[in-house]
Amino acid sequence: MKKVFFSQGLLDSLAEEGRISLDGHVLTLLSKDRPSFNLEPAFRFTGTADGKPDPHGLVGTIRSEKDLRQMKAEIYLDSILWGDAAYQTVPGFIGEEQELMEKLSDTELLARFLLENL
Repeated sequence: MKKVFFSQGLLDSLAEEGRISLDGHVLTLLSKDRPSFNLEPAFRFTGTADGKPDPHGLVGTIRSEKDLRQMKAEIYLDSILWGDAAYQTVPGFIGEEQELMEKLSDTELLARFLLENL
């Protein structure tokens, strides 16, 4: 399944333009194919707050809020503290594309069933 990071700013712009639909934690792009994504709060790490080298290798990565809480990271708006390092982030969501079962052929459905159950 495809995963995409949607920044909060991008979602705000798309919503203002009427290009998305939100239903709970499901985002649907109002385009020809109308792909839908299950959303999970996440952060994209853009740099350390002090501009020094990243001691934990988080810059350039995207982490879910759930993972950050399990790491015991402290989240405040667009800043995250983990250990002795402070990071600047872009808040948003990880979107995991929903597959529509009707788009899959019988062979693909059988293959998926066998892979998941054997």
